[in-house]
Amino acid sequence: MEAFTRNVYLTKKETLSCQRCKRPVKKGERFVAVSEEARGTCFKCSPYTQAAFLPSGDAAMTRRSKKHSSICGVELAWNQRRKRFERKGQYVEAKAIELAQKECEADADKRAKSNAKAAIKREADDKIYIADFAKAIRKRYPNCPVKREVAIAQHACEKHSGRVGRTASAKEFDAEMIDRAVEAHIRHAETDYDNQFNKGKSKRMIRTLVKEDILRVMRQWK
Repeated sequence: MEAFTRNVYLTKKETLSCQRCKRPVKKGERFVAVSEEARGTCFKCSPYTQAAFLPSGDAAMTRRSKKHSSICGVELAWNQRRKRFERKGQYVEAKAIELAQKECEADADKRAKSNAKAAIKREADDKIYIADFAKAIRKRYPNCPVKREVAIAQHACEKHSGRVGRTASAKEFDAEMIDRAVEAHIRHAETDYDNQFNKGKSKRMIRTLVKEDILRVMRQWK
């Protein structure tokens, strides 16, 4: 396959095109690359048309099949709700999937116990993070209603939501990320934003209409 350009912003769907036939990647079309952060090709132009496809979902199978395969291509698909490309699986040699399956069956019990322990730790760490995020909100917005910072943090940091609280910057308690979490909460809880839909107004227009109300509340809470 041709050389790839690293650090591509895969959230910008309109900038992606097949590196061979140059056609733009259409909504719902399979897009194959060497990683989630690389340009690639449409499936037809990829070198993986004869490879076996392993869907995402089992980290051990994904890791082990890649280890045993001399080729590996990541299939990406556009997620309209999250406005980004997401991994759907990978193309590897069929024999690699068979070997990976045998390895996974051999240590299934051991991995299950390890995963259970890891899940407990992640849950505990997540509660600490949300509590710390709430404290950071309260510090930046000392006049916000009692316990409102907790509700904001829980919503912004919800797992797999793609919301601001799950970004790397938010985990460093970046002021901009905190402001964005608070702004989102105020938009829905303190303005008439949600009631303005289905009235012939675009989302952009509705956001513009409530922007000053949001800023006013943000100033009050500070």
